[in-house]
Amino acid sequence: MTIEDAEELLSRPFPRELPDVGDWLEGAAQSGANAHFVPLAVFASLHDTPADYDDTAWPQHVEAFRRFEQQRQEIVVALTARWGPPRQYSFRTAFERVVAGDDSVSSLEFDLAMFAGDQPVPAWPHGDRVVALLLGQMDKEFPIVLTVAAISADVSGLAAV
Repeated sequence: MTIEDAEELLSRPFPRELPDVGDWLEGAAQSGANAHFVPLAVFASLHDTPADYDDTAWPQHVEAFRRFEQQRQEIVVALTARWGPPRQYSFRTAFERVVAGDDSVSSLEFDLAMFAGDQPVPAWPHGDRVVALLLGQMDKEFPIVLTVAAISADVSGLAAV
């Protein structure tokens, strides 16, 4: 990812006619009514593979997270040089609402909350958008994904911490 790629997400219009679907959770690029996602790294799920049965999946999983977190930190350094230090954002509010069974949580809020959990993520507010570097895995059947996301600041459940 280049700085220009991240900046392009700031100017790319949100296609209001498209729903916010969860293809990004599989490591796909996606644009929706309230967010854009561009995958930076994807590690395929090892669920129901030979590695899952011979106990080699977990070390590979841990190593993938370690590599992706290192990559995320390198991108943070590059974006900090351009935009200043990131703020920490969290989806904790949406996460707590999901766990409490709140049916009013939108599909985008649900996906963000369950992907990132209640852990803070480095992000940069830019007007009506927040650019965040998300690292997570929706479930063991999903890949581990590092993605850059431009999220509408109007998405409830997204808050600076």
